[in-house]
Amino acid sequence: MLQNRRRRPTLALLLAASALATLSCHREAPRPRNVIFILVDTLRADHLGSYGYGRATSPNVDAFAREAVRFDSARSQAACTFPSANSMLTSRWPAAFLGQRNQSLGIPKGIPSLAEILQQKGFRTVAVSASAVVRKTPSRFNPTAGFGRGFEVFEEDCVWKSAACVNRLAAAHLKPGKQPLFLYLHYIDPHGPYRPPKAWSHKFARGRPDKKWVRIGDPNPIGNWLYKGKPNPGFTPADLRFLMDLYDEEIAFFDARFAELLAALRGSGLLDDSIVVFASDHGEEFLEHENIKHCRTLFDNSIKVPLLLKIPGVEAKAVSQPAQNLDLVPTILDYLGIETGHAFEGRSLRPLIEEDPRAAAGELQYGMQGPYRSASDGRFKLIQDLASGAVSLFDLSTDPGETADVLRRERRAYARLRDSLAGWISHAENQDTAAASVQKAKEAEERLRSLGYIE
Repeated sequence: MLQNRRRRPTLALLLAASALATLSCHREAPRPRNVIFILVDTLRADHLGSYGYGRATSPNVDAFAREAVRFDSARSQAACTFPSANSMLTSRWPAAFLGQRNQSLGIPKGIPSLAEILQQKGFRTVAVSASAVVRKTPSRFNPTAGFGRGFEVFEEDCVWKSAACVNRLAAAHLKPGKQPLFLYLHYIDPHGPYRPPKAWSHKFARGRPDKKWVRIGDPNPIGNWLYKGKPNPGFTPADLRFLMDLYDEEIAFFDARFAELLAALRGSGLLDDSIVVFASDHGEEFLEHENIKHCRTLFDNSIKVPLLLKIPGVEAKAVSQPAQNLDLVPTILDYLGIETGHAFEGRSLRPLIEEDPRAAAGELQYGMQGPYRSASDGRFKLIQDLASGAVSLFDLSTDPGETADVLRRERRAYARLRDSLAGWISHAENQDTAAASVQKAKEAEERLRSLGYIE
């Protein structure tokens, strides 16, 4: 009897230990503390190895993608930094930023940005931007600025400078403190003109073209011919290929600097308890659809973008369902456990990431650029020109380059996307007529043209 009494406490302890072990297995992962938001301007998804590119432009981004949630069908809401970046940082449709007083390009008061929300929740908010558009103070390309609200620090000394400059200024802020950190880094490297540092030139671009503008990576002579009625600069397919090679070298240079950033984040102790966002505002065109650069169309060369999320406690995976840059703010706030009461127009991607059976199915992606509007369900994509009424439908599963219009063959998909797009335009643009929507978009485009940002 005495022996049995002695055994009982031991058995009870074992049962308690087993119960605690079981509970620990089901304990939720700790919430992330910080947010590191990396935006790489003008970066096409299909020029990264993790998105199927055959050229070794991005080994470090690809390694990061293998440890992150990769969205294989992500799109931006516009093909130009304004208003794509505005939309991404606020979870509002691009139309909300058109028609501002003095044709301002910034985020207007009354529309809360991610920086404002996090600052109000006690975050230390820091931005380092190489963009001439995403600015706290006026610049040639953004005379009214308007992106600084909510940032305690907004570093602008790297405008038009390389990723090395952005990393150098960011390093001063990689110090864990009592406050959680929101760090927004806006890199400009792949943006034209395509001029990688000398040590990175000739990695892909071989030979020496006869035309100086090709050698220095300036696609504007082609744009002047296409959009301004200037003479054809006499470019050849080899010249166009050389420009794209330089673009790839810019990506490769950024990729090496990205590895340095990750090493600095890891060394500071920030990497393990931060949501790390890797995104782009738009892509770039090389005459695949008779356009050059960006800010022109809604083909995937311009709006299909990389989207990677590294979230503490969340396993790496690829997500095939459609996602939008518009979804980033609600997703970040969801994982931080922050409720704001604001009505965002994007949705949290957490149900898709965690494969929640209650995740909404059939979500569509929408875009606007000038007179063009688009809707995509991930397989089919409809592009409509509101000015002319022209409509095209593409089957992205068999034709990712969007070269064959299948509207006549896929009438059911066309009707579904047409009706959805009409409903979205009515809601998102709040205009009585298509003409009113086109006029606002035209005014915004003319503003960018007058500032010299587009041809």
